[in-house]
Amino acid sequence: MRPYLSIFKMNFKGELQYRGKAISGVMTQVFWGFLNIYLYIACLQNTSVDGFSISQMASYIWLGQAFFAIRFIMMGKKIGKNIENGNICYHFVRPLNIYSQWFCQTFGEKLSSVLLRFPPIIILGLLLPAGLGLSLPVSVPAFLLFLIGLILGLCMSVTISMFAVYLTFKTLSKRGSSSIVNTITGLFSGMVIPLPLMPQAIQNVVNYLPFRFITDLPFRIYIGNVGITEGAIFLAIGFAWLIVLIIIGKLLIRSALKKTVIQGG
Repeated sequence: MRPYLSIFKMNFKGELQYRGKAISGVMTQVFWGFLNIYLYIACLQNTSVDGFSISQMASYIWLGQAFFAIRFIMMGKKIGKNIENGNICYHFVRPLNIYSQWFCQTFGEKLSSVLLRFPPIIILGLLLPAGLGLSLPVSVPAFLLFLIGLILGLCMSVTISMFAVYLTFKTLSKRGSSSIVNTITGLFSGMVIPLPLMPQAIQNVVNYLPFRFITDLPFRIYIGNVGITEGAIFLAIGFAWLIVLIIIGKLLIRSALKKTVIQGG
């Protein structure tokens, strides 16, 4: 356990050094936050959709921008590159489980990205007027469930990132693999189109897929669009999905490692 914790700490601290990257990221997310809010205000015209009001929409969008690093699927900086250039062979001689090593590496980098970016966006959102900014959580229990949902979302995001690693083994293209997984995740996690705006038939399916637990569920608990009891039930479903995806991911990575061919000398 100690080696994996050390890997996590090393990558967490390493990512914290990229402050310039974080500042540019914050500016980008603020721009897209305002753009999306005014777009949906124009489309909804001060009406609500399935109980999803303009004020809730604004809060949903600001939370999405503040915690964009959670939704964004990325594998550890060196993982994809090592697979492409063959340096993955050096991992074979280490007495560590490769899946756990990559999981901790990606988790550390993603967590530091979240911590660097979300405070200024949250503060800005809270300072904006009602209907345009971020509202306070509807209740203390909802806020606590929201925090649990964020932890689940972060773990789910890293777990799904491991599937992008598996695709990189198959395609030898980290950019292509990440793009495929990011597109699917962004669509079904509510970051492209908020799930309450989708047709009900699609919602009935998407609500039980693992992608919605990354961002949609905790955000809707925060704004009160999902109740406490319903939110707790869905969080339990999300943790069950997390365990299943970790098991599947480990099996896929193990299978890919067995078939890996390193060329060169």
